[in-house]
Amino acid sequence: MPNLKSAFKSMRQDKKRRERNQKVATELKSLAKKFVMALAAKKIDEAKKFGATLVSKLDKARSKGMMHRNTASRKKARVLSKLAKLR
Repeated sequence: MPNLKSAFKSMRQDKKRRERNQKVATELKSLAKKFVMALAAKKIDEAKKFGATLVSKLDKARSKGMMHRNTASRKKARVLSKLAKLR
């Protein structure tokens, strides 16, 4: 347990941020799995829908500071290149 009031506040903030980040990370992983499954099943419409949502969520996670900008860019590029191959 922290001794200082500021350390206690920091601990509370860290907990909130960790929970929020875990929720976003879980959502990103599940969207990525749905996207890959739609690609494997040759469901082009679903893959496009999941791909667009995934790119949007990656941008939002990046803007909130949840992931590094290069990580988000790399993941987006991979999703978009797979979508481009569908056409």
